[in-house]
Amino acid sequence: MSTYVFFNVPAYGHINPTLPIVAELTRRGHQVYYWTHDSFADVVQRAGGIPVVLPGTQQDQNTKPPGDKEIALLPFFMARELPRAVPEILEKLKNIKPDCIISNTMLLAPRLAARISGLPLIGFRPFHSARRQQKIVETFTDPKFELLAHSANEALTAVTTLYGLPRLTLKELLSEIPELTLVFLPKTFQVHAEQFDERFLFVGPSFTEPQPIPWPVAESSKSTAIKVYISLGTLRNNEPGFYRMCFAAFPAPDWSVVMSVGEQIDLSALEPIPGNFVVKRSVPQTSLLPNVDVFVTHGGLNSTMESLYYGVPVVVFPSIREQLTTGERVRDLNLGIMPDRDTVTAAVLREAVMTVYKSESIRHSVNEIKDAIRNAGGYLRATDAIVGFQQAFPPHTVRFI
Repeated sequence: MSTYVFFNVPAYGHINPTLPIVAELTRRGHQVYYWTHDSFADVVQRAGGIPVVLPGTQQDQNTKPPGDKEIALLPFFMARELPRAVPEILEKLKNIKPDCIISNTMLLAPRLAARISGLPLIGFRPFHSARRQQKIVETFTDPKFELLAHSANEALTAVTTLYGLPRLTLKELLSEIPELTLVFLPKTFQVHAEQFDERFLFVGPSFTEPQPIPWPVAESSKSTAIKVYISLGTLRNNEPGFYRMCFAAFPAPDWSVVMSVGEQIDLSALEPIPGNFVVKRSVPQTSLLPNVDVFVTHGGLNSTMESLYYGVPVVVFPSIREQLTTGERVRDLNLGIMPDRDTVTAAVLREAVMTVYKSESIRHSVNEIKDAIRNAGGYLRATDAIVGFQQAFPPHTVRFI
């Protein structure tokens, strides 16, 4: 039996792809610890993992989700926390005595903890990969970020000096690539896939396929109605205006619509809800998708991959750069349409969905990538790779401070 430690970002889009891997590792008899916020402790436990909640990691449910600017600044803010975070992590690792660290590549402290302890490090990316870290380089060469970079490098120097490591800059730390990085999409969906070498393993979406559920057909929809599923994800979904536009775009009896609106919105703001709509705060997405004709999505990578896994074309309305990248890939690979979110009307939305629904060329492209996704290996291939990589690592190189 081996012991693995996961580190991740506190967001469902980052947590969810790792849970089937956690479950499979524990099914094979391994032990899994999982650094997480208290709000994700239950889902980690249900997967078979042991949550580790450090002081200061409790998540405020009312916190506004980060936009592109906040996401770009995250490395600087995380770096400032390193003198506090790294000793806390190492103290925990002394007691756990893991065989391997598995970390979201966005995070900094696990990278340093692996360097200091000598533990093997496996990265994972539940988002689009940038092989040459172009955006990071641009950020560090921007004069506006000089003070932030200086402060971050001072914090890094404090940690490397404390543990006798060579001096390291934030740019250098972020640019390092683990010997194994799991990417949760098929290689055909990756931008500039030719730039990625054997250190990157493209396993496709990581989820266990559930039993499908019947489509909740509303009384005012006819049996031949086009089935549309609408979801803007779990973070940036407080969009009553968008949802009301969807009501106007898809009237009965020709459309049957399930809409997942999340926890933030006041449902009374959507009334009256048309009879051909089923509106829920959340739905079991992967159970519903086998019965969907078109998915109107925010372009989250997990949602898009799940939709394509079931052969469902998409209409994408991104709200951050990462989702825009997904939408661009959907458009470039002829897997759906990405209308302009700022100018979209009910008529434009209806036309986009109808176009995607009727297009034989889009259907053909979707079926091709569906095969690629299903052949990528998913969580089982990811688990095999983790176990194989860890078992091949020389144990004498591991040390604890």
